Amino acid sequence: MKRICICLLFFWSALALSAQEYSGITGMIHVPTAEMATEGEARIGVFFLNSHFLPTQLAKVGYNTSNHFLAITPFPWVELSYVCTLMKGSKEGDYNMKDRNFNLKLRPLKEGKWWPAIAIGMQDIGHAPSNDSLGVDGAYFQNLYLSASKHIRWKNHEVGFHLAYRYFTSDFNTKWRGLAGGITYRPAFAKGLRVMAEYTGNEINLGVDYLLFRYFFLQACLHDGKYFTGGISFKINLLGKK
Repeated sequence: MKRICICLLFFWSALALSAQEYSGITGMIHVPTAEMATEGEARIGVFFLNSHFLPTQLAKVGYNTSNHFLAITPFPWVELSYVCTLMKGSKEGDYNMKDRNFNLKLRPLKEGKWWPAIAIGMQDIGHAPSNDSLGVDGAYFQNLYLSASKHIRWKNHEVGFHLAYRYFTSDFNTKWRGLAGGITYRPAFAKGLRVMAEYTGNEINLGVDYLLFRYFFLQACLHDGKYFTGGISFKINLLGKK
């Protein structure tokens, strides 16, 4: 517990004040879920983000980019992450800007036999909503969400059903406001493998991820069935839990 508290202090002191694996928060691809990582788990990772995966205002500039993050699950009902995304002023320019944001997810209701898990969360805490053009320190990734997840298990196979409602605060992300959801599948014959399909409110994404050697998490997806986005993260449990 002492080590977790030290990590939390580090997060708060480093913040300049996204749910979803690319932001370090447990989820599907672009759509948040009510799933949570194991208590004590810490993650560090990097993702390649296709331009079509980015908020509208950044996608209009038309460049691919990447982000990196630090995340921790200090308790079984809360997840925190700090994300830094590289940005350009123009397609031909250098990566001379960074968007830094802090993400939080809380799970007030754990999944039971007859009811789903419920979670609430927010990406990009601290920025004021902005609808200005690129170059202003705006809340490009900021959204609030409510999500529910229910899993059905049969002969060690697992199918997850996920539903979320998201409100993106900036008007240039209205395409993702509203209902979103998806399905995940974990086969009995490949422990650590997850296949998923999600509807973001605007497009359908297909993806797969895999936990390799217990510590390395790999994810790859096709945004709108066409554009590759993916990344890798290193996971370790500070409490020694599996």
